Amino acid sequence: MKAHRWPVLAGLLLVLGPTAAEETRTFVVTGNSAWTDTGIDVIQGQAIEFTAEGMISLQKGNPQADCGPDGYDLRTVQQPLADCNLGALIGKVVIAVTVIKDKKTGKEKHEEAAELFPIGARNRVEMPVKGRLFLGVNELVIGDNAGQFMVTIVTDPE
Repeated sequence: MKAHRWPVLAGLLLVLGPTAAEETRTFVVTGNSAWTDTGIDVIQGQAIEFTAEGMISLQKGNPQADCGPDGYDLRTVQQPLADCNLGALIGKVVIAVTVIKDKKTGKEKHEEAAELFPIGARNRVEMPVKGRLFLGVNELVIGDNAGQFMVTIVTDPE
C-alpha cells in the first residue's frame, strides 16, 4: 500500500482540494465598434490569456488597410495606444465611470478612468487595476472600419 503524504501546518492537517478551474470565453470584437464589454470584472494582478484571430479593414474597400490582431505596422495620432500598431487588438480595464448630465439639453456625457494595454494575436497580461475588462481596436476613427476579431480569453481563478 502506497503511503500518502499530507501537508501539516502548525500541527493542523490540511486537506487540499481541487483548485478552481480556469474559465474560457470567446468574444467578437468588430472593427467598427469603439469597445466591447466582456462582462468580466478583474482584479489587479490577475493573469489573463488572450488569443485572437480574424481580419479587420481600417478603411472599407481598401485591401491595403487590412490587418490581423497584431495590427498594421503604422503609428498615428488616431489611436489610443501610441506605441502599439494601428488597428491592433487592445484591452482596457475601466476603473470608474462618471456620468455628467447637461442641465440645458438633458444629454448625458460619460467620462471614465481606465488603464489600456496591448494584446495582439496572443498575449498573457496581468491586469493593471481592478475593474471591468473591455476589448477594442487600436484606432479612434472607426466609422469606416469593417471585419472582426474572434478573441478567446482564459481567466485564471482569482
